[in-house]
Amino acid sequence: MEYWNPRYETLSSLSGASRFIISNRLKRFIRDYAVTQWPLDCFALIRRIQDSGKIDLQMITHSGFTDAFDASAEYLPDADCYLIVARPQPEDWKLRSASRRCNFTLAHELGHIFLDHLLVPDELKSPEARLKEDREADEFASRLLMPESLILRGRFSSRADMAAAFLVSEQACFHRLNNLRRLDLLSAPPPACPRCHSRLLSPWARFCRHCGAFLRPGEDPALPVEDGLPEIRLPVPLVCPLCGSNEPASFGNECPACLRPRDNPCLAEYDQPRHPNLPSALFCEVCGAPTLYASERVR
Repeated sequence: MEYWNPRYETLSSLSGASRFIISNRLKRFIRDYAVTQWPLDCFALIRRIQDSGKIDLQMITHSGFTDAFDASAEYLPDADCYLIVARPQPEDWKLRSASRRCNFTLAHELGHIFLDHLLVPDELKSPEARLKEDREADEFASRLLMPESLILRGRFSSRADMAAAFLVSEQACFHRLNNLRRLDLLSAPPPACPRCHSRLLSPWARFCRHCGAFLRPGEDPALPVEDGLPEIRLPVPLVCPLCGSNEPASFGNECPACLRPRDNPCLAEYDQPRHPNLPSALFCEVCGAPTLYASERVR
């Protein structure tokens, strides 16, 4: 089963610092503009931003653009405001995948605005810097329009089904799933834990991270599994989930403040390998042992 296509994956090109900033700016954006329901209509969202008065954001439409152009944003320093120039809103944009591209484009431009990309003029940036900012804005838009938790809870029969549910194009869906390394969700509904019914499961999971249930009927859960596993690379949190310190982790992923590992290792037997886990995991998805953070109840 194909989980991702490295040719089109872009998330790994962003540094840990970039991803940290995107995550924090997005959380602030969702809080400041009371984003609580999906799918998001970015035309309505921009009106909400304007009505809030938190920033000066103007939007004008222009019908003379080519089909390849949907919108562009800029900062006007003399007026201290942001301006989005966009094609007129298509009447049927929610009904067709190609027309829904405008929704992602507007979210992309909002990414440029709220990631502070527009405060420095483009002519002062290198081509590499502009490409990096475009990828950051794409990631902001993808996370805003297609939250990972909603993707994993959904039952999408196809890419077209998912695109319609989130009001984006099929291409945007592909790139979001590819960066999440979950293209498998396009071929079948995501599996659920038979005990707690959670769908927040890694593709290679043998045990449910929430309740510890074994997920592979017909296999012996006690058999060694190391040789049959793909290489597991989980991002180490930049902020310690236990104490909140943002000091860089030392060798071995140990937090310099609380001296506990940030990769939430499982508490396997002393002679067994210990596997890294996501901060929210209460049980190891590889061996089923409780995790270090389970007793701390980090959620």
